[in-house]
Amino acid sequence: MTGTPVPPSRSIHWLTSIALVAFGSLILMAMTIQAFRSQDLVEHSTWQSILQAVSADHVARLQADRGTSLPASGIIRSWYVGPGTDTSQVPPHLRTVPPGYYSSEGDHGHLSTRDSYHALVADAPPGRVITMININDLEDQQNRDSVITALFGVLLALLIAGVIAWLHANLVRPIRELAAHMRLIDPQSRGARIPTNYRHAEIQVIAHASNAHLERVERFVERERSLLDQASHEFRTPIAVIAGAVDVLKQQSLPTPAQAVLERMELAVSDLSETMVALLFLARESEAGSGPEEVSVLHELLPRVVEDHQHLLGQATTALRIGQLDPTIVAAPEAMVRIAVSNLTRNAIENTDTGYVELSLRDGIICVTDSGSGFDPVEAARRYRESLRHGAPARGQGIGLFLIGRICDRFGWKLSIDSTAMGGTRAALDVRASVIEER
Repeated sequence: MTGTPVPPSRSIHWLTSIALVAFGSLILMAMTIQAFRSQDLVEHSTWQSILQAVSADHVARLQADRGTSLPASGIIRSWYVGPGTDTSQVPPHLRTVPPGYYSSEGDHGHLSTRDSYHALVADAPPGRVITMININDLEDQQNRDSVITALFGVLLALLIAGVIAWLHANLVRPIRELAAHMRLIDPQSRGARIPTNYRHAEIQVIAHASNAHLERVERFVERERSLLDQASHEFRTPIAVIAGAVDVLKQQSLPTPAQAVLERMELAVSDLSETMVALLFLARESEAGSGPEEVSVLHELLPRVVEDHQHLLGQATTALRIGQLDPTIVAAPEAMVRIAVSNLTRNAIENTDTGYVELSLRDGIICVTDSGSGFDPVEAARRYRESLRHGAPARGQGIGLFLIGRICDRFGWKLSIDSTAMGGTRAALDVRASVIEER
């Protein structure tokens, strides 16, 4: 039992590549979020709180002592702008602005300047106190970190691409090469093996296991061929002896009951001989160029088949007849065609009590049609499908349909069995795959 076929899923290489890309994307996303979070620190309201605290302190100090000096250098700087004060040290964009909060980041009263800053202008009658935090250095550092982050992202993408390429070169390609070598091995070539000189131990294990399997299969085939040759020799001799004995007995004066028994013996020997020929032929692989191609003239063969099966009718009222016969030649041994058509004809005769069984040939299709009481088409079709599935006929079902199935497999023919409009059965053997076109 092989179980239900499982549809192929995505390759391991594809899944690994997707996992690496997803992993890299998550890392890049985390780095991007971290970069934006650091930007939020620059724009955070903390700067405004610091400015408010420092500005309030400076305003209080000025109100207590007008002579107090304010820090005019460093990161946090303050200036008092009032009547008669010197404003040359005050940044030009802050000299005349009204009280309020200003920043080069966000939407807080942005002023035209290249500097990055946060500033708070507070009332200190009769003037104003301007407090500013210069964040140029901080933003320069942030920009450098962003560049480094971008470079790291590029390196990560290149690393992922490199890992995917490495997987393809060291895992996918060797396995595909291994499969290609397996496909190129000719089943008829003895000693054919796949190479094992792969760099990676895992691929070597598969190659060695495949070669070991090929060796076991080769030994098995060799045993089967030897058995087949022996069986061919051992079976042909007794069949020939029986056939010769039947011929001798036919020349003797035998009572009428013995004549009927002798005829059954002759038919049994003929059927067994045909079956042996078919089995031996089908058991051997077809070899291109092994000899001249055998052909069969179907429009001459089918009348002979009908004549050979007339004796099966006996006292029945069934008629065995020939229908339309198109001139047709096929590239197949006559014995194979005869066996296939004979089995279908016997089935139809054995299951038809009255009426007719007709053989016809039209457009490369051999039809065996009965008049109404032939074998059950549903059961016959089921048995035929079973014979295709198994390497041997199913128990209790005979070898007829099994032989037809194997012959069809060998020559690319097709067999269909269905009911006719009149209630009979029609078995159609499509041999067009072997038809030789007339020139």
